[in-house]
Amino acid sequence: MERSGSPVTGNTSPHPFMKVSDRLSPSGSTEWQLVRDPESELIYLSPRPDETEINTYYPSAFYDPHLSITSTRTFRDKLYLAFRNTVLKKKASLIENSSHPLSFRSKIIEVGCSSGELLNMLRRRNDIPPENCLGFEKNRRSASHARKIFNLDVQTADFCDSSLSGAYDRIIFWHTLEHIHRINETLDKAAQCLGPNGAMVVTLPNAGSLDATLYGKHWTAWDAPRHLYHFTPATLGKLLNKHGLQITSMRPFTPDTFYNAIYSEKNILRENGGSDLMHLARGVMRGIQGMAAGVRNNELSSTLVYIVNRSRPAP
Repeated sequence: MERSGSPVTGNTSPHPFMKVSDRLSPSGSTEWQLVRDPESELIYLSPRPDETEINTYYPSAFYDPHLSITSTRTFRDKLYLAFRNTVLKKKASLIENSSHPLSFRSKIIEVGCSSGELLNMLRRRNDIPPENCLGFEKNRRSASHARKIFNLDVQTADFCDSSLSGAYDRIIFWHTLEHIHRINETLDKAAQCLGPNGAMVVTLPNAGSLDATLYGKHWTAWDAPRHLYHFTPATLGKLLNKHGLQITSMRPFTPDTFYNAIYSEKNILRENGGSDLMHLARGVMRGIQGMAAGVRNNELSSTLVYIVNRSRPAP
């Protein structure tokens, strides 16, 4: 285990914020400490598993981004995969529309590409050659799946350790940035690789959302210890500014609102008991409530998609 300072300010004396359980732990008895940096107000996990320990907390049989590579799936898993396939097009459209149109000349990086479905869809929809689509995925089974099934170039090394350079049209962090230990080094590398007319697309749970407030310690997107940081638009903006990057627009990603509400209800059910049907119904209702709040005010949305551009020339 390691204790970390704030990646925004370097402050090593945070204030306690909340203790949360690991939603994937069979017993749910282990609690993790979230802290808040008093200078930047960023919420983050400390202490946390170090880079050599963290893989043990990503069991492929239970962790949704890696369900494509599992051979045994529950009915819930099959529903999740069917739902995920319906939103891939929505994700792809958001990425395509984040900057100038993609074409066969475009170059794309996806950091944390899981089993490659999104990167492959972008490649196919825009006739991009496979050699122009590069993925990074530390889960070796998922990376192997992406190479074998989609013929993608997927590396298992850390993105920040790569020797990449050049102007990329899109750099995608779709529910990835919150998992990365060396987040400042990663954003430095992204700033170096981003083309002058390119865009970073960063999707993150919103710690300032309505459902984070309603669910408190049961909010599924705390996802300790896999989520190391918990951003709001303000705290993400402060971190990006350190790297010559800025948020130019943001919008809700509605499907995550229902996912987060339903799985937060599941966390309550596991701790307090009750009726499955009642918690499912309340999750749907709170999902509708959260979606409506996000329409009125983006900053209350459960998940936000940020379009990020350079604020100054790359170093």
